[in-house]
Amino acid sequence: MCEDRSIFDAEAVHSNPDNGVLPGTIICERFRLRFSSPTVNLEIPLARLEIQLDEETAGRICFSSPDQPEWTLGTFESRILQHHFLREQPSTRNQIRDLEGPREFKRRLTITLGVLGAFGIIALLVSVLTGMMVRALVAKIPPELEQQVGDELMAELKKTETIVQDPKLIAKLDRAVGPLMNRLPASQVQYKFYLVQESMPNAFALPGGHVLVTTRLLELAERPEEIAGVVAHELAHVTQKHGFRKIISSAGPYLIFKVFLGNSAGVLPIVGDSSELLIRQSFSQEYELEADDVGWQSLVNAHIDPRGLADMLRKLQMEQQRLHMSGGRVNAFSSHPATAKRLQRLDAKWSKLKDKSNFLQL
Repeated sequence: MCEDRSIFDAEAVHSNPDNGVLPGTIICERFRLRFSSPTVNLEIPLARLEIQLDEETAGRICFSSPDQPEWTLGTFESRILQHHFLREQPSTRNQIRDLEGPREFKRRLTITLGVLGAFGIIALLVSVLTGMMVRALVAKIPPELEQQVGDELMAELKKTETIVQDPKLIAKLDRAVGPLMNRLPASQVQYKFYLVQESMPNAFALPGGHVLVTTRLLELAERPEEIAGVVAHELAHVTQKHGFRKIISSAGPYLIFKVFLGNSAGVLPIVGDSSELLIRQSFSQEYELEADDVGWQSLVNAHIDPRGLADMLRKLQMEQQRLHMSGGRVNAFSSHPATAKRLQRLDAKWSKLKDKSNFLQL
């Protein structure tokens, strides 16, 4: 590149290939564009100057004149289009604007996409780091607090819900979940099941081992495996601490970073103040899929046909559709969106399962 702001490295190309390409310089003057080389000197009045972008060579700017059609001047120095002499002449100024339209749009689009991409990467990093810190903070919640939170929530539920004591229904529930509970990994948690009088088929588990199943779920289940599948899914929400993870995540990245980098005991007030959400909250698709995966593996480990989980999800999906069509009310026992994606994943798991025999006859 030349030092003079009005001089640009360039080349002249003749329509006769035998003349070859002549290297030289373009000099911008007030009323003309001048090309200079050891063998050829050309002058084009700015009023007759035609400006184009080379379609075959990216970044190359071409200058020509209808008065000298045999010659084309080319340069890769894009700053020539910003030269004040070219900007002052109406004909060249308009041509430059026409050329810069698509280029400017492309430039702005590139900048915009770059900025959005950078923000996306930052957001992804923040999300990953936040998720790691949330898991670390949840792991520090003492079992005593989990038990206390679960006991308090269960006590509140007993005030508003009807706990069924029907021996036949309780025996049916025990027969369905007994084989699953016997094969769970050793834990300090002592699980206790409650049968709740409720017209909506559902189940959910609280910290501290409290597992609630509705009477409508027992009525809807045609096989014990379906009940075991739902319970396995609910227990996975508790063992993976989805409730606590959601509560802490809702505090926002700033507070999570602050607690993580400071005293981790600061997470306890967050859990205590929001523990009621453990009953009323619905889980994200990420948590639902994780609970499906963990629950599925628990069923397989217990030699229980895992298809019961997908079968019950389909029934829950149909029941929710019926309830919405009839204008029914959705309450704390209806926080499970049975999505097509979940069902597809469960069906795919069954297709890939190598050992489809030796399941217990519940």
